[in-house]
Amino acid sequence: MNIYLVILIIIAIVVLSNAMMFAAVRGFRGTEFNWFSKSKNDLSQPFQNESSELAELRQRVKDLEKSSGQESE
Repeated sequence: MNIYLVILIIIAIVVLSNAMMFAAVRGFRGTEFNWFSKSKNDLSQPFQNESSELAELRQRVKDLEKSSGQESE
């Protein structure tokens, strides 16, 4: 492979990655880069989805126990 082609590809990768980071930080019109805020939320509360699902399951079990307790009386 030609050395100039390799250098050109490396320069293109650096320029494109810098442009994407700039677009992510500045938020160009029409582009949505939510992964910064989403990753911040995921890292600050890693088990939020599981906790909410377990809370819902706990509530359903409590409701079932209450309804089954009333039916047996």
